[in-house]
Amino acid sequence: MKNYSRFNGMVDEIREAMLEVDRKQAMESAIDFWANRNEKFTKNTSTGRYYLNSFFPSFPSLAWKTLSEAYAKIAYEHKRIPIQADIAITGNCHCNCWHCFRNKHNNQSLSLTELNECFDALKKLGTCTVGLTGGEPMLHPQIKEIITSIPETMEGQLYTTGHGIDMNFVEFLNQSRVTRCIISLDHYNEADANRLRHYDSAFSDAINAINCLHHSNIYTAVTVCVTDELLEEGKLEKYFSFVSKLPINEIRIVLPIPQGKLEGTDVRNVYANAIRKIKSFKKENALTENTPYVLNFCEFESSSYIGCSAGANYISINNDGYVLPCVAVPLAFGNIKETPLTDIFNNMEQYFHDSGRVCYGKQIGKVMSRNSHIDTSVSPLPINISTDLASQCIVQGKRAAFFEHAKTY
Repeated sequence: MKNYSRFNGMVDEIREAMLEVDRKQAMESAIDFWANRNEKFTKNTSTGRYYLNSFFPSFPSLAWKTLSEAYAKIAYEHKRIPIQADIAITGNCHCNCWHCFRNKHNNQSLSLTELNECFDALKKLGTCTVGLTGGEPMLHPQIKEIITSIPETMEGQLYTTGHGIDMNFVEFLNQSRVTRCIISLDHYNEADANRLRHYDSAFSDAINAINCLHHSNIYTAVTVCVTDELLEEGKLEKYFSFVSKLPINEIRIVLPIPQGKLEGTDVRNVYANAIRKIKSFKKENALTENTPYVLNFCEFESSSYIGCSAGANYISINNDGYVLPCVAVPLAFGNIKETPLTDIFNNMEQYFHDSGRVCYGKQIGKVMSRNSHIDTSVSPLPINISTDLASQCIVQGKRAAFFEHAKTY
């Protein structure tokens, strides 16, 4: 059902699908950008749709048209548009993960009414993809109703440990606007995966969900946050080998962010040691047919690609209603229970003029460490403290290559 092919082998076919939009100049720029980087596209032969990765919507689709319009406005008109929004629909979680940046958050859940209001506001703002996260989103009692409420101009992505995903749920997803599912899988060894999440079924839940999704039209990714342990001799290679044999479309690799449980942690050694191995594996994988695409978030959100979208082209809505610039950044700029989401986003412009060229989470982590008198035991931080910290870390200036490239067209 799923056919993998290198980008350059599908250029004409992809170009035709990509250009079924109004802003053709922007899409010509996007095609050229990804072609020059030899990125791997996936075609779902059952639906006829293409996927670049789990970040962007499929195409052709209404969500892709929404993206093309947003990209053109960002690139040529310097507009701020939250292309993607992640919503923590519940704080409930059955795991206690080693790297959790939400461990200080409460376990409230957003109501279906509140979520519908969020979807309406995001549609008006030009959002094309919405991520449902948590906690564990599958623990929200109205998860199906929430998914059904995603507007037709957007596509959804589900971030999950795989908990509760069975064939019945996958059949439901097949009829929904959720087109991408990102499954957390921390280790190739079952005991280690369970230990890292402090949950005895973490590994089996993930593998079962992946196998169920294999029989669907859902683009499936596994995600791993690299540990010091995985960087020991040969272990990261074993992880890549293991997950590459699973029926997945993508391996999402993220590096630890010094927030939540890792607040104040020096992660520079992990970054330095991991980046070389990850880039080497991605380069090797790009030349191999019938293997998953590798999304290295450290590279993808670097200045050479799309940069850090926090607060400008990406926002996160917390499970208690607070609006954050990133799901991993504990700064609040308003609450949707009190202020319209559109107003909150527009007011954030004074701190986030553009998308950035480096990770905002790492930048604001340094600012927070300089303000050691601030009580960070509860997250997110109060709005007045958040705005004060943000004023010390204003994002402005030259944008990342993906948006700057459009100027050549």
